[in-house]
Amino acid sequence: MSEAARGRTAPTPPPSFPGKAPEPAGAYAWNAARDSAQFEVDRAPGVIRYRHEGKSRSVDVFDLFGQRSVRDPEERLLRRRLESLPQYIRRYYAQRLTEIQEQQGNKKAAEWLKGSFGRFVLPRVDSVNEQYQPDSNMPAVLMVFRDDFHRIPWAGKRELKKLSYRLADALTNELMRETNYQMEQTGDAEFSIISGYGRAGWLITHLNMTAPGWQRYCAEELTAEEALCSAARIESPSWWMRRLRKMHDQWREHLMIASGYVHKKAAPYCSDPALNEWVAQKRANREFINSRDLEDQATGERSSLAEKVNGSVANPAVRRAELMNRMRGFEDMAKADGLAGDFYTLTAPSKYHSMQMSGKRNNKYKSASPRDTQRYLCNVWSKVRAAWARKGIRAFGFRVTEPHHDGTPHWHLLLFFQPDRIAEARAIFREYALVEDGHEKGAKEARFTVVPMDEQFGSATGYIAKYISKNIDGHGMDGETDDETGEDIRDMAKRVCAWASRWRIRQFQQIGGAPVTVYRELGRLRDRELVLHPEIKPAQEAAGAYDWPGYTMAQGGPLVSREDLRVRLNYETTENGNDYGDHVSRVSGVYSPFAPLHIIYTRTTEYKIVAKLKTGTDEAFDVSGGIAAPRSSVNNCTREPIQEEKSPISKAVIHDSVGDSALVNAPVSEVVAINFEKLSRKERRDLNRRLLSEVREERNADRERRAAPIRQAKTDPRVQQLGDFAKSVGMDMSDSQLRLMLGGAEMRIDGYIVSATNQGELKRRKDDTAGVKAAGIWKHMKSQHGIDSDGIRNDPVGSYAQMLKQVDPCAWDRLFGDGAKK
Repeated sequence: MSEAARGRTAPTPPPSFPGKAPEPAGAYAWNAARDSAQFEVDRAPGVIRYRHEGKSRSVDVFDLFGQRSVRDPEERLLRRRLESLPQYIRRYYAQRLTEIQEQQGNKKAAEWLKGSFGRFVLPRVDSVNEQYQPDSNMPAVLMVFRDDFHRIPWAGKRELKKLSYRLADALTNELMRETNYQMEQTGDAEFSIISGYGRAGWLITHLNMTAPGWQRYCAEELTAEEALCSAARIESPSWWMRRLRKMHDQWREHLMIASGYVHKKAAPYCSDPALNEWVAQKRANREFINSRDLEDQATGERSSLAEKVNGSVANPAVRRAELMNRMRGFEDMAKADGLAGDFYTLTAPSKYHSMQMSGKRNNKYKSASPRDTQRYLCNVWSKVRAAWARKGIRAFGFRVTEPHHDGTPHWHLLLFFQPDRIAEARAIFREYALVEDGHEKGAKEARFTVVPMDEQFGSATGYIAKYISKNIDGHGMDGETDDETGEDIRDMAKRVCAWASRWRIRQFQQIGGAPVTVYRELGRLRDRELVLHPEIKPAQEAAGAYDWPGYTMAQGGPLVSREDLRVRLNYETTENGNDYGDHVSRVSGVYSPFAPLHIIYTRTTEYKIVAKLKTGTDEAFDVSGGIAAPRSSVNNCTREPIQEEKSPISKAVIHDSVGDSALVNAPVSEVVAINFEKLSRKERRDLNRRLLSEVREERNADRERRAAPIRQAKTDPRVQQLGDFAKSVGMDMSDSQLRLMLGGAEMRIDGYIVSATNQGELKRRKDDTAGVKAAGIWKHMKSQHGIDSDGIRNDPVGSYAQMLKQVDPCAWDRLFGDGAKK
């Protein structure tokens, strides 16, 4: 072997063939120079289809976000994160990035993306998501829900409903599995129920939620009955739907607050979607209320539900008037007793505010929601009240909660004190208000402010009237502007109410004084003379005259404690009063502790919400009201179908240019051909709206034609005649039943079959059907021989086997016992 043939040599590269990629520049493919692994130049870009002015066009994904020319991995990551955000968050920032890129170039766009969006916006969004997303380490049974919970900000009502049913099914299976297992192991039913609930509650904690009754379970105070009620909620899809809907709404609103969509220069107090949803819900509620009546279950009389709602505190005008009356009453009592008043304003630290007062971003913000801020304010107030109680300081008044322009709540309190204790009360309140972050700049001036009440500048009620009105409906403030936003105050009142509804925040609270619920219940008795109840009569007369100071003094004064009240509420408890098996307590009246056995019932009528009866129509019964004609060769023949005369179509209007509004608004009978491609969006909407309205009119006309026989049957005099006869023989029947019987129907009542005659009389015969006979036989056997028919009818084999065991144990053992197994 020659010297040149010894050793290894590199193989000759194969020749190129058509269709092969270009040869790499390096010696081999594995050491060729390549671009960055994150630069997807070899991948075919996806395509997104957009509809613009009625036309579709294709846009490359990488061209859309400028990613073809982006080589910086950080910038590419930020663009992908921007693309992955929900549309209501991405909208402004994607538009801003495009504007900077088109006007100032890619370099400035990259600087804005890193310095503004990536530095400030994304950390806020991630911090908010962490507060709602489930645990990363989830049990295996819940892993199938992980992606669903991460998609809740994108979800709609249909997706939430599907998720609620799946959650209820999964947790029900786990609860039953654990309960059955513990029952087999221990035989203790109560322990097994509590253990099954504990398993389901432990799983729910991994969803970043808390099961109902979970705190009592952790404190080992939960009973088996309470566990069953809590388990019924966990197994209910409707309960989960409400829970998920609340989470969905607050998660979305929290994201919009954190990303800067809620402030005075964008959407003050709440986001535009939250306002629109609140307005739509209010409109739907009003439509439902207007379509319903209240029916007295005893007499059948009906009254309008809308009238009852308009006369209650659900009406903003009534609510505002009652608050002003109570506030004025407190002020009059304070003047009579020589008390001093203070107006306090309590604000949260800067880390709870997403935006500054100027509308700029607050970099100290820690992603707190309005609910978190309200929880902080309540915590401060509880500590202040406890400190006042230790010092013997008593106060009464009102508290109003309203939002800043960025949705962060703050409190206004109007309180009355003894003049010699007011300075000490201020010092204690200021101390607790500055415990958290009291060292930051401006905290001493902004966190807690005091305005002493001075009659020279107006009354206390007049001072707080502005805050009450602007947080309800803006009544009496036409033309005035909001201090925080500069907008019309009546428009801002809607946003404030939408904000309170979205975050479930109580806007007004009475501090001290007598309870208002007793005041409202006594108002129901204003027309009654309580001669036999002298201990209740003073409070009843004051409540009937809308005299809040008189009512408060009759109850023991503005500083009365709950155990010293002279008139209290009486409750009636209903076992299994709801779908979850809870004991439901409802207010039924009032009583005095001096005569606890003498209860005055204020709610004596039981109502049911029913749909309003349509004018001129019956309650969904389609009867002719008379006896059908006898069969004959005429009415039994098949009739020819009715030929409806069609209106002639005018062929004079055949248009090619449909931009003319006269053609779009022309009647259908005059339009033969329309070039829809030349229609603008507005013209298409107008045409669609007109066509739908004509279809509705035709349906309404057809419905009226069908309802005509029903109206005729409702006015049939034989119904009244038959009803009088039924009452004369001791039978109480409704008009609907009477009309059915006039149409030939028969009814089974108390063991008889009842029918109507042509003369307007009722006749009945004994119901001797097989089922009735069998029921009579079983009833006789149970009363005379002690044989229970329920077990025989539900489980015949088991019941007969039990009888056989008592009569002949040997035969039972051969058929069902150990002998059968052998």
